[in-house]
Amino acid sequence: MRLMLLAALALTLAACGSESDDAAAPAPATVTVTQAETTTVETEPAEPEVECSTAGLRLNLPEQELPEPVAEVRQRVFDAAVACDYETLEQVALEQGEGFTFSYGAGPDDSAAEHWREVEETGTEQPLPMRALATILTLPFTRNESGSYAWPTVYTEAPADPDWQALVDLGLYTQEQVDSMREGGSYLGYRTAITAEGDWQFFVAGD
Repeated sequence: MRLMLLAALALTLAACGSESDDAAAPAPATVTVTQAETTTVETEPAEPEVECSTAGLRLNLPEQELPEPVAEVRQRVFDAAVACDYETLEQVALEQGEGFTFSYGAGPDDSAAEHWREVEETGTEQPLPMRALATILTLPFTRNESGSYAWPTVYTEAPADPDWQALVDLGLYTQEQVDSMREGGSYLGYRTAITAEGDWQFFVAGD
């Protein structure tokens, strides 16, 4: 009888131990996986900005023996041309004198600034005006028929060979263009002049 009681007690203890172990075991973790949605946004390629013809141009304006009013205007015009600041150029052009020539086909109410901007943005004939203006002002000056200070030196009645060659060396005009003008008897490229009093008179090409 004692043996039977001991066996029953052992079975009871074993059953309690099993339940205790089950209760102590942690519940399996629940893992939630969230998949992020990837959204692809299609954009139109950026249009290239319109650049002035002086972009990337590396020019220095050398000092020249000029009257102070001429030197001052020359510097202002050069800086504005390099920056493609058409409005400032027009302002300098109209500060003195009775007018300013920027195109032989322009009317009295036409804007020099708008003309230069249009040629820069739509013109195909080289050189474009801003590059031409900045470049010729770096060349030596001459005196024109009215006594004004003029650029480039090829803008004279009898230009020398180096005057013509300078246009080619600076990449302003091709050798073919220069030869054509020489055969025609005169320089018809871009030219400009400033009076001794500092009046910027013209910046023009053609005849």
